[in-house]
Amino acid sequence: MLSPKRILICDDSPVVHRSLSKYLQEFEGVSVIFASDGQEALNCMANERIDILFLDLTMPVMDGFEVLEELADQRSELSIIVLSADIQQQAKERCSRLGAAHFLAKPFQKQMLLKVLSEVGVDGALPSNDTQHLASTKIRHISVEPSPAFITRGNDACLTAFREIANIALGRGGAIISDHLGEFIKMPQPNVAMLCPADLLMTIHDIKHQPDSTAISQRFVGGGIHGEALICLHGRDILHFGERLGFSQVDENKHEIVVNIANLMVSSFLVALSEQMNIPFSVRQPLVMEDYMAWGDNVSNQQSLFTVEYCYKAERYDVECAVLFMMDCHSIPVIRQIMETLH
Repeated sequence: MLSPKRILICDDSPVVHRSLSKYLQEFEGVSVIFASDGQEALNCMANERIDILFLDLTMPVMDGFEVLEELADQRSELSIIVLSADIQQQAKERCSRLGAAHFLAKPFQKQMLLKVLSEVGVDGALPSNDTQHLASTKIRHISVEPSPAFITRGNDACLTAFREIANIALGRGGAIISDHLGEFIKMPQPNVAMLCPADLLMTIHDIKHQPDSTAISQRFVGGGIHGEALICLHGRDILHFGERLGFSQVDENKHEIVVNIANLMVSSFLVALSEQMNIPFSVRQPLVMEDYMAWGDNVSNQQSLFTVEYCYKAERYDVECAVLFMMDCHSIPVIRQIMETLH
């Protein structure tokens, strides 16, 4: 009897772990192991044989690019399938150069996944109507080891589900910016959390007190969700970065380029988020916070807010863009309902 194909899924998202596990249960003769970051994956591969590696690119501790670089010098029969929300063309080309056999964009379609699995030697899915056989196969052939991501993260299913959606939205938004810029954008990991007023004030303070920075505020609304984005741009190459994106500065006393960059950062994320949540968002004109030292003073009177925080960085420019999305307490039931519907 042939030994089972050993598949390692390296991704920090419990949502991805569950989705891939569900599809892999349709196959006979596979064993599945989970890792939540690149270092865990390398440790696993150092101790046991792995035939197929599903690899995310944006992870804590060690990201997917670093894993690919570590594996590049190793001659093995390992098949690497990158599964990532970072869909920049430069990211795909970089993965290919480093030895990845396939690239699947999140969210992946089942048929595309099955095609890729077939190409790396995993075939013979069980008939969908063979319930008895399928149930026994789960026990006999699928060895799913506990994933640390399920233990350490995702106590709140809503936050876990939204984190994955936000990750995909950032990937699509980053690809839009990268295409306009013609350069690689370092993809952020979104931090999705419920923040109490005290924690929110600390977060706002950290964002808006960056040296030599400009802060912009932009409100948005859609489908019962009301919120505001705080964008903070800093770095020596902001104007050049904006010009590469096609923006121009007409009046040096105004902030056309900064405002346009901020609007692109917010709108690209919201458009991708809208596609996944199936609700339209509209945004107001972004405003430069010329005197934003008092910004956030009214936060102490608020209840906890639903927040998404991330930071875009250009690889070859001294530019950093920190973004904090804040949605009010009335938006939270709407978000939870949408997440329950999607998952």
